[in-house]
Amino acid sequence: MKLPKPSAETIAYFERIAPGPPIEARKMFGMPVRFLNGHMLVGLFGDTFMLHLSASDREECIRAGAKPFAPLGRESKSYVDVKPGTFDDRTLKEWIVRGMRYLGSLPPKFKPRATDLPAPVRSEQAGVSSKRNGTAAERAAPRTKTNGAGARRAAGKTKTSGVGARAVTKAKRNGVSVKRNGVGAQRAAGKTKTSGVGARKRA
Repeated sequence: MKLPKPSAETIAYFERIAPGPPIEARKMFGMPVRFLNGHMLVGLFGDTFMLHLSASDREECIRAGAKPFAPLGRESKSYVDVKPGTFDDRTLKEWIVRGMRYLGSLPPKFKPRATDLPAPVRSEQAGVSSKRNGTAAERAAPRTKTNGAGARRAAGKTKTSGVGARAVTKAKRNGVSVKRNGVGAQRAAGKTKTSGVGARKRA
């Protein structure tokens, strides 16, 4: 469906009647509109004004001379159709102020900006992250193995400590001393025998 376009004269009239900041000026379908707290307040649709009002104000405005807004044959329950010349400038501005009062009572309606949204995570980035986590896990695994080797080393130290206990070493040394003492005793006995032979000779 081809939308009607406003004339330059209608656009100039709208810019003169429509409120300025802090009311936000936008364009919709190439036609000027005004927004309040994210809600459309008033705009042009062809050469007519579409004005957003409460249900009660809408009925009153229609009784005063406006028409229901039905651009596609379906009547809107929120907007009225006001053709330039239906009201004088002061009355039309008063109706716009009533629309501002109504929209000011509604919760703000804002769409999040692209800069407010979190950056999307690409599948490739997610894959890289998974690989990095896997690498970290692999790095942690060798530490566990090293700890196992450390445990074996500790066990070896315990074994070595057991073998090299001073008490055992001392006992072995004492055994050698006993053997040596035994040899010394045998030698002493030999000397005694020799002494006996010498005694016999002397005799």
